[in-house]
Amino acid sequence: MKEITPYRPEIRFSDVDAYGIVHNAKYIVYMEQARIHWWRQAMGDGTWDWSKVGVLVAHHSIDYVRPVRLGDVLEVQSHIGELGNKSMDVHYELTCGGHVVAKAKTVLVCFDHKTQVTIPVPEAWRTALEALKAHSPFLMS
Repeated sequence: MKEITPYRPEIRFSDVDAYGIVHNAKYIVYMEQARIHWWRQAMGDGTWDWSKVGVLVAHHSIDYVRPVRLGDVLEVQSHIGELGNKSMDVHYELTCGGHVVAKAKTVLVCFDHKTQVTIPVPEAWRTALEALKAHSPFLMS
């Protein structure tokens, strides 16, 4: 089993709102960056050509637990959830100082950019993701 390291985004001044906390929309950016960070570790660099076969975001859900502020050290841990025929769930746990600040989920749909249609999860992806799924420490319903 591969040890997947969490993603640690830099909290920038432009990420915070007038109250000094990270704006809720920035969490989607952190999740996207964490997903790419996670994917590279899970599948290895060079295992896909996103210009041919990739994924589209179908759905996001986020439960905000406590605020994140400028200067906080944020960690985003990503894990695979349900694998469907053409879709997959990616779950996230965002923490600061050992405290959960948010839990989230993204539903991704596999997509062939050349034919412009959704496709089944490629078998190589499915095999690697199923192995990771067996070791996921958390899921968001």
